[in-house]
Amino acid sequence: MKIHSFASADAVAHEAALYIAQAARKAIFDHGRFTFAISGGRTPWEMLKFLSKEKLAWEKIFIFQVDERIAPDGHPDRNLTQFFKTMEGSGLMTRVNVFPMPVTQENLEEACMEYSETIAQVKGEAPFDLIHLGMGADGHTASLVPNDPICEVKDKDIAITTNLYQGRLRMSVTYPFIAKAKEIMWVITGDEKREMYHRFLDGDETIPAGKISKDNAVVFTDL
Repeated sequence: MKIHSFASADAVAHEAALYIAQAARKAIFDHGRFTFAISGGRTPWEMLKFLSKEKLAWEKIFIFQVDERIAPDGHPDRNLTQFFKTMEGSGLMTRVNVFPMPVTQENLEEACMEYSETIAQVKGEAPFDLIHLGMGADGHTASLVPNDPICEVKDKDIAITTNLYQGRLRMSVTYPFIAKAKEIMWVITGDEKREMYHRFLDGDETIPAGKISKDNAVVFTDL
């Protein structure tokens, strides 16, 4: 696992955006498209702002969500709401291909299956190119949260949390989906995460983030 450390969260966001842009260009050259899954969070939204300024073949970039809160369209709790706010004014929304998690559907289990099928159709036979992950101060990543049965899912790429987390059920990618990705990019900022960050680096599998392979991973951090 490669670790890139910077002095500030803003520098992390900028350098992570450049890394994504490079990965996108390579994937598009290699197999004609770039599949990318993004998590939510303050630093990732800054990262997305920097990324939106890059000159890329945006029509060949396919953006998926790592996780999403079960909430109405447009709700401020939704990662998608913040994504759209971040992209406002970029001129890219008519060019980029965005696939929101279908969290407003009545049958969420069916919605998970549909999202998995959509990902499979878009990526084709190529592995999913790049998954962006963050980590919370409790060691969670995506919506793979401590003590939730979603962490034990082995036969689905997308699943729903069993328990409320910070007041919401969540739809999330699972460990099996993450394990199949070509590359994982961690963006971890904030001093409140320092203890968990070191446990993550030590491979502590008692925290959700620690269960993910580091073989194909890169980290951008201010810690």
